[in-house]
Amino acid sequence: MVKIALGTVQLGMHYGISNQLGKTEKSNAEKILKYASEQDINVLDTAPTYGNAENVIGDFIRNNHKDDYWSVITKTPHFKGSVIGDKQIKELLESFELSQNKLGKENIYGLLVHDCNNIFLPGGKKILNTMDRLKRDGVISKIGVSLYNDKQINQLLDNYEVDLVQLPINILDQRLVSGGQLTRLKNHGVEIHARSVFLQGLLLMSPNNIPSWFDPVRGVLESFHKEAKKRNMSVLQLALSFVQSIDEIDKVIVGVNTLKQLKEVVNAASIRVNTTELSCMSIDDPVFVNPGNWKT
Repeated sequence: MVKIALGTVQLGMHYGISNQLGKTEKSNAEKILKYASEQDINVLDTAPTYGNAENVIGDFIRNNHKDDYWSVITKTPHFKGSVIGDKQIKELLESFELSQNKLGKENIYGLLVHDCNNIFLPGGKKILNTMDRLKRDGVISKIGVSLYNDKQINQLLDNYEVDLVQLPINILDQRLVSGGQLTRLKNHGVEIHARSVFLQGLLLMSPNNIPSWFDPVRGVLESFHKEAKKRNMSVLQLALSFVQSIDEIDKVIVGVNTLKQLKEVVNAASIRVNTTELSCMSIDDPVFVNPGNWKT
């Protein structure tokens, strides 16, 4: 089974610390999507906030008559304010309908709460209740949440039932593996999609080009590059194979800027490693493994 899902943020906007190419041209985006379909990659991860990514996907699906092939996951808006009321629910429904129209798909595989803190606000239960209603109406197959840390996962499972979660895991950020949260999610029957497998491209950068902000963990980053060399692997292969080898992970979301990058990902898609041997690469400090904290 192909574990790769295609992240589409680069198809709609400039994204990633190592991205020198900017937003992917539409013609290249179409080549990427066409090649993905030829390689049995049929899950696309997108969001209304990813520039015009939903439009690019929708145009491709309509022009290639492949509506039934793609399983698309999109997200809710980031809700402002300290309470969830009728205004936010109206915004959710309007945003979802707009996503359906842009994507040209009546049935969306997954709808995720983009900012999971929204569901823990007063009235936050209304968000997942509304999403559950859309699921019962048959326009969504799975509902879920995009998460960032162990606290959010534990809080989610203590309060809600969901079908799908998306969370960050990579060879440097192994906190959810060692903390047991992946096992807990699986015990609740949740489908798990891993994102940030290349840490926004940081893991693919030459050590010489890594910003000085990362100096306190530069030794670990250099060890990662040496480990790849020792195994006769590229850094992409080692980073990807680490996450693919975690049994609890159902899909690994990978974003690319070019067809060449996607081909490299596909070529690395079958490699497995012993993840326990790589636990020494783990960094527990969220200052360095959560891009939201970076000051580069």
